[in-house]
Amino acid sequence: MSLLHYLHTHAAQYSIVLSAVHCEHGIRGASSEEDARFVRKQCAEWGIPLYFYAADCPALARERKVSLETAARQFRYACFDGLLSEGKADLIATAHHCGDNAETVLFHISRGASLTGAAGISDRTGYIRPFLPLSEADIVRYAEENGIAYRTDESNTDERFTRNALRLRVLPVLEEIVPGAGKNISRFSRLAREDDALLYALAQPLVREERDGVKVLFSDRAPLFRRACLLALKAMGVGKDYTSAHLSSLSALCSSNNGEEVSMPGNIRTIREYDGITFYRSRPAETREIPFALGSFCLAGRRFCVEACPGRGDGEGLYAALSRIPASAVFRTRRAGDVFCKFGGGEKKLKDFLIDRKIPRRVRDGLILLADGREILAVLGVEISEKLRVNDGDPTVRLYLTEEPPAEEKRGEEKE
Repeated sequence: MSLLHYLHTHAAQYSIVLSAVHCEHGIRGASSEEDARFVRKQCAEWGIPLYFYAADCPALARERKVSLETAARQFRYACFDGLLSEGKADLIATAHHCGDNAETVLFHISRGASLTGAAGISDRTGYIRPFLPLSEADIVRYAEENGIAYRTDESNTDERFTRNALRLRVLPVLEEIVPGAGKNISRFSRLAREDDALLYALAQPLVREERDGVKVLFSDRAPLFRRACLLALKAMGVGKDYTSAHLSSLSALCSSNNGEEVSMPGNIRTIREYDGITFYRSRPAETREIPFALGSFCLAGRRFCVEACPGRGDGEGLYAALSRIPASAVFRTRRAGDVFCKFGGGEKKLKDFLIDRKIPRRVRDGLILLADGREILAVLGVEISEKLRVNDGDPTVRLYLTEEPPAEEKRGEEKE
């Protein structure tokens, strides 16, 4: 209510159009409903438009198997984010104060959080926190000096909630021992946030986007490697579901053998590959075969082309002698027992050839092959078989990969 009053009385000065949002969590029954009536009445008196949302957060907590605090916070921020995405607000202002920030810092470091957790209440795009430098006492004093009516959420005194216990039992003792402890912890969190941002910036060069995932290069500087892994998870759409155990398993991959894998949240797989760890989502095995022909095709989520040409050219791709391609040849993905006669001679198992060429294991199953039985005649994007070598005067075809096809085309194929 103090924040609403402050922004309302300074709206002209700040050139803002103000509205309010109230979230009814369905937790406190009649008392919570009275809060909602109070807010509606006050907004009407001040002429402030009100957005109102309601949900059964206890039911959401059971359904999602999360704590009641988490379910309530998820509901609240879903409402706020909706207003932003729908263009009904440019910014959301929350009334968090330095005590809230100190609680967050203590909560995180008590659970063994990293410097990121010690940074406290994190910045969030579209949100501002004007009262963050102030204490709760500062805000209460402002309300009293300006005659602002307010209500108290009685659940804030329930010490079964961890944050309440920190606020009611721990912070007062700290303030008694070290006056100003709350503001000091909040200031520490700001410095930690600045240091953490620098470390993330230094970690960014270790992260490389790849066609089917994100790669993190090895580093002997553990703080940078960990942050690079977190950046990779975020790039793959995993924001908060990881734990310290996941990060420890990623660090363990550094000293494991090539090809070792670890599962991450969000159906993400990580695999050690030569100079780093790759984060990817595995694809279902491709079992289709496409008979050899000229044209444009889709297989294993990739598009490739086969076109006739007068001879060896300078374009990208592999050049093959058309007359040496058997009528029974097909495009497919790899299978056990495949063999390959590499360009220049020398037959070996396809698996061994790909290992020699340092093709990552996760990539091998998605390679598009031109095959006749178990004999591989071409590995598109890699090498042509010696058996398809082009000699002077040979009719020639060029085989090359193109961009990944649109989703609606991935199951079909196009032929000239």
